[in-house]
Amino acid sequence: MRLAVLSGKGGTGKTTVAVNLALGWAPDRPTTYVDYDVEEPNGFIFLRPQIRNSSTVFLPYPEINGACTLCGKCSEACQYHALAVVGGQVLVFPELCHGCGTCGIVCLVGAVDEVNRPLGGIDEGERDGVQCLQGVLKEGESLAGPVIRSLRHYEKQYSTQMEEIIVADCPPGSSCSVIHSAEGSDLALLVTEPSLFGLHDLKIAVRLMREMGLEFGVILNKDDGGPIIQEYCTLEGITIIGSIPFDLEIARIYSRGQSLMHERKWADLFRMLGERIVTEVKQRKMGAERA
Repeated sequence: MRLAVLSGKGGTGKTTVAVNLALGWAPDRPTTYVDYDVEEPNGFIFLRPQIRNSSTVFLPYPEINGACTLCGKCSEACQYHALAVVGGQVLVFPELCHGCGTCGIVCLVGAVDEVNRPLGGIDEGERDGVQCLQGVLKEGESLAGPVIRSLRHYEKQYSTQMEEIIVADCPPGSSCSVIHSAEGSDLALLVTEPSLFGLHDLKIAVRLMREMGLEFGVILNKDDGGPIIQEYCTLEGITIIGSIPFDLEIARIYSRGQSLMHERKWADLFRMLGERIVTEVKQRKMGAERA
């Protein structure tokens, strides 16, 4: 079972939900937590796993050799403007290159060599029975896609058992990075908060899930009893799977970089929420099979 934990914006508690659900499932089910928010991963701050392996994600970029005739075909073909013929030489801008290889294909004299540059990394570890994966984009880089694709490859190595639960902590928003990290999930959990900003960005996330054809439900964080999210979900026929109350104690635990599973009442809440999510996925699958 693969679960994508998303939010329309940052700061709603997405990682809090993902981390504590993973810790709640781990004693009874094989569980893997994967942090796809590669631009600012912070799940490991709370999980504090024992890192057992780290690997580098590389992206190829062109290097022009002496066979170049300065014809300019490579720069004309590059839609990312990573090459330019200037002053009798071909300038290469590695940070703009997407590694598509088009420049090498259009070069008629074989003047384009490919050189790898480090784009980011993948860390693997374990904590309290939770297998932990995170992708980290190198500072100054803007291409999260290759790191996310590499992370998906690593994830597949952990999803070999029928009862395995994969918790994908996705980036906030509705970018391509969100799509790549959420696709193929059995259920998307949209974490939101009871505010106008929360509602606005929840609507964006809901539209994205419907466009992708993913099953989804809402988890209401910082629930202060306000009706704004409930009214919207009722109107749209969206299931609110669970809620986490507005409580300063949660903020204090979070500020210390600890998981909520250390406190009995929050541990019980997340275990109950976890069981409801498992039930929700099974019921939706059964409904789809009958349909």
